[in-house]
Amino acid sequence: MTKLVYPKVSFIIPTLNAGHILPRCLSAIRSQKYPTQLVEIIIADGGSVDNTIEIAKSFRARIIVNPEILHEPGKDRASKIAKGEIFFFTDADNILENNTWLINMVRVYIEEPEVVGFLPQTIPAQDSISLDRYLGYLSTDPFTWFIYQDAASPRDYKKMYTPIKLTNHYELYNFTPKNHPLIGLTQGFGTRRSFKRGTMGHADDILAMIKLLEEKGTIAYVPAAGICHYHVSSLNNFINKYRWRVRNNLRQDISGMGLVNRLQYYNSERKNRMYLFLPYAFTFIGPVFDTLRLIVRYKDVVLLWHPIATFLIATIILWEHCFHLVHKNQKIGAYE
Repeated sequence: MTKLVYPKVSFIIPTLNAGHILPRCLSAIRSQKYPTQLVEIIIADGGSVDNTIEIAKSFRARIIVNPEILHEPGKDRASKIAKGEIFFFTDADNILENNTWLINMVRVYIEEPEVVGFLPQTIPAQDSISLDRYLGYLSTDPFTWFIYQDAASPRDYKKMYTPIKLTNHYELYNFTPKNHPLIGLTQGFGTRRSFKRGTMGHADDILAMIKLLEEKGTIAYVPAAGICHYHVSSLNNFINKYRWRVRNNLRQDISGMGLVNRLQYYNSERKNRMYLFLPYAFTFIGPVFDTLRLIVRYKDVVLLWHPIATFLIATIILWEHCFHLVHKNQKIGAYE
């Protein structure tokens, strides 16, 4: 590939007090075996009061203000000024696995001009806590994993989708909105600059992806492009994070964000599984069976978290719904 003309790329990263993890994120980007002058980093900052801005400047990142604070509006704002031919939507807690990540992703852009979306493989962060590594294997939380099943991680796509092209390096798919996999404009996912999130995808990463599918965009999955996602830093962080998400789904303080806005794109099976989650979680039989399956597959005891995390998520859903019935004017607050 050394004789090819490389495109300019933009890494779009929303931040808010991310000083504890941002150096690792930006260092992995700047360490790529790729022409430095062709790598743009844009930080959309929501008002950090730690050393986030100083860190970003030290890695020659362009910094813009994100008055809406939340990640997805920040990404949308940054994408409107980005200069790359490919936009990689990356969070501060995402670490590129190796220094050939960008080459692997760009190769598809060069070889397959019809591809609009570029999907890496999220992987567990081996230096993180056990709960976080468990979430890394699922590629999401247990509630969403239960709903999406084999569509939750690209490593399982071939079990339920037929690729339009398979190579030793990547897989190409044409998904439909009603049977979409769990993909969002996050965790290193890339799009051609021609794609616009619009109003539909302004506040929600998955709705932005569904808009791409409505526009008949072809998606390339690149297994060799691994990216670590540090989901949570502690059990308390896990609980607060998902309490916040459930609250926002109930109150919709942030319009256009969350599960309630995606329901119209759920097929009947996924809607049914959504309502079956509480029985699944509270009976423990299903989670224990799935734990055994996951341990056999991945050979890691951190997957013993599955029944516990599933029970906690179900308890949060039930508690927040009951609390909402009594206190409809509660503020969703923040989970950090």
